[in-house]
Amino acid sequence: MPFNDPDATDPMTLHGVEIETDDANASREMAICFIEEYARLGFSPKGIMELFLRPDFAGPRMAVTQLGRDAIAALIDGCFLSRGPRSTRVSVDNIPETGIRLPVLESKE
Repeated sequence: MPFNDPDATDPMTLHGVEIETDDANASREMAICFIEEYARLGFSPKGIMELFLRPDFAGPRMAVTQLGRDAIAALIDGCFLSRGPRSTRVSVDNIPETGIRLPVLESKE
């Protein structure tokens, strides 16, 4: 299949949808989804906040702009409280200029 000619019947084709809403809660719900996703990937609360503050992450950055840093911090804290103590067992370290380090994948020789 050519790159610019996706198959309309392919269920794995990525489709983005923009939805306009006047609901002030929409940004909060979006932020919660981002936080849950990053937490499940193994990011620490500090690492998640850093991602929300980076301008190259448009969705999380928009949530910080609309809700404020304190509200995002409270959502992150709430996520990790609800996930329990196991949520921080696996961590991902975001290392500037070198990428991401996932300690669980490192060999212990």
